[in-house]
Amino acid sequence: MADLFGFRFTRIKDDKNKEKFTLPSEQDGTIDVAGGGFFGQILDTDGRERTEQDLIRRYRDIAQQPECDSAIEDIVNEGVISNERAQAVSVVLDQIPYPSRIKKAIEDEFDSVLRLLDFDTKGHDIFRRWYVDGRMYYHKVIDKKNPKRGIQEVRYIDPRKIKKVREIDKDIKKGSSIETIKKVNDYYIYNDKGMFSGGYGAGANEGLKISPDSITYCPSGLVDQTKGNVLSHLHKAIKPVNQLRMHLLSIVYQELQKEEYSTLMLVTYQKLKQNNI
Repeated sequence: MADLFGFRFTRIKDDKNKEKFTLPSEQDGTIDVAGGGFFGQILDTDGRERTEQDLIRRYRDIAQQPECDSAIEDIVNEGVISNERAQAVSVVLDQIPYPSRIKKAIEDEFDSVLRLLDFDTKGHDIFRRWYVDGRMYYHKVIDKKNPKRGIQEVRYIDPRKIKKVREIDKDIKKGSSIETIKKVNDYYIYNDKGMFSGGYGAGANEGLKISPDSITYCPSGLVDQTKGNVLSHLHKAIKPVNQLRMHLLSIVYQELQKEEYSTLMLVTYQKLKQNNI
């Protein structure tokens, strides 16, 4: 099977006699929806993050904390090391059982992607953005008049505005109430106004359906096994940063209380002195 920007070329297979009752394992936060239906996300008001959009906003918030920002910079500087003589990253194909001609083609395409990303200049920002958000989306733009020219541009997409969806068509097995998997269709939903917690479907909240081969998706690899959300490498820093902020606020409050107490004592002393007490 080959995918090319919305067009899919496959060999004809006879899957009618094969029963599938389980789905392929997804470790990238994909939302499962019923075929022909809509999907939604629930947000409760107990102060905790329930959607990936809330998590991304929290990650970006704690990344602004000076102590956390300094730690992130140290990690990014160790992860991406660039100089004027060599590239910051390279592809290693020593363990791939392909001839040198194919390896050379892969290396050329890899260098082309780095050029499209302007990685020598923006590599630090790209890695930091992925490290903080925990995921990254790019739209691959081609020349529709001449697709053979390949990818002409890659455009960054805010992860709050796009979501991967897996549409599942199910069927009831004859003579029983057991559901079997008939068809699975993957695609992305994009909305420039953002993926709100209320979900998408009929009405004001709508999204643009995009074929999966037009989007490059790179998650962090960390997944909440309970909810299925993709986590950032900053997820474990949420609690320490909150505790640090509470500690700083408590110091400020103590200083204010000391100042009020000192002012009160000074006023009381002056009044006592005026009354010759």
